[in-house]
Amino acid sequence: IKRFHQEALAASRLTHPNTISVYDFGQTEDNILYIAMEYLRGQSLAQVLAGGKGMPAKRVTHIMRQVCKSLAEAHAAGIIHRDLKPDNIFLSEVQGERDFVKVLDFGVAKLSEYHGKEGTLTQAGMIFGTPKYMSPEQARSGDIDHRSDIYALGIIMYEMLLGSPPFTGDNPLSILIAHVNQQPAPFAEKRPDLDVHPGLERVVFKVIPENSTRVAA
Repeated sequence: IKRFHQEALAASRLTHPNTISVYDFGQTEDNILYIAMEYLRGQSLAQVLAGGKGMPAKRVTHIMRQVCKSLAEAHAAGIIHRDLKPDNIFLSEVQGERDFVKVLDFGVAKLSEYHGKEGTLTQAGMIFGTPKYMSPEQARSGDIDHRSDIYALGIIMYEMLLGSPPFTGDNPLSILIAHVNQQPAPFAEKRPDLDVHPGLERVVFKVIPENSTRVAA
C-alpha cells in the first residue's frame, strides 16, 4: 500500500502533455486502492507494431521525440520509469494531430530520492520491468538510474524500425542474459531489405552501446 501511494504521488507530479495525467488516487473505506487518470482514445505502440513490419523512419522520430520530452520531465524530477515498452506508449489524435504520444504506467516508477535511504520502497534482489526492454543493470537487479530508461528507448526504436526487438528468446531469463552479454545485430544484418539512414542507426546504437554490459553514459 505504501508503495502504491508513493508511486501514484510520483506520477501525479508529472504535468508534461506527453505524459498521462493522474487526477486522483487513494484508498476507499473498504481498503480498495484506486487511481483515476485521463481517458484516452487511440491505440498503443504495441498494437501498431503487432504486424512485425516496422514503421517509417519519419513516424518513428515523430513519436520518439515526444516520448523523450515526457521522460525529460520525469528524469528532472528524479523519477525513473523502469518499464518503458510499446505497451506503455499510447498514440492518440489531438486536434487533428496524429500520433500524439502519452507515456503510460509509471506504476513501477521509482523516486530516486528514496533509493538507499531508510524506508526505501525498492526491495533488494527484485527485478522490475519487461525483459525485452530491460537494461543490463535491471537484468542483474543492480542499481539503476535514468540511463536505464534511455536504454529502453533504444530497444524500442530498434523494434519500431525493424519490426522486432534485438533480443528474443524462449523464456525471460534467456532474454535477460542476452541484454547483458550480447550485442544487437546491425540493421543491415537483420533486415537487408531495409534502408535506414546511417545517422538514425547511430542514434539507436548510441543508447544501445556496443558494450551492452552497461548503459550509455
